[in-house]
Amino acid sequence: MGRCIRGRPSKSVIKAHESQADVPDPNNEKDKDAIRYWIKFSDFYELPHITYFDSISDLVVKLDRMTRTDLLQISAKMKQYNHMALRQLLDKWQKILKAIAETSANAPH
Repeated sequence: MGRCIRGRPSKSVIKAHESQADVPDPNNEKDKDAIRYWIKFSDFYELPHITYFDSISDLVVKLDRMTRTDLLQISAKMKQYNHMALRQLLDKWQKILKAIAETSANAPH
């Protein structure tokens, strides 16, 4: 087992399935390649309208330049995107569950 970071192992305790042997460990915080691989699946790096900063001083500069109106506009865009994403996700799951129900032995009559 890897060295503990903040009370937890630095990599997965459970071994990956053999079919996933080439996929980096998602819990290895010390492996840069694993981090690069898994970071692309992180919502907060993929969602639109997020303001990123490179350092605390960069954050301070960006916050100092933003107005209340800027922040409200960003928030409104995020809310609109979240509503659209939720609708798409619900539609997708409805189609999946309907397809399963149609082929299920327990399908309604």
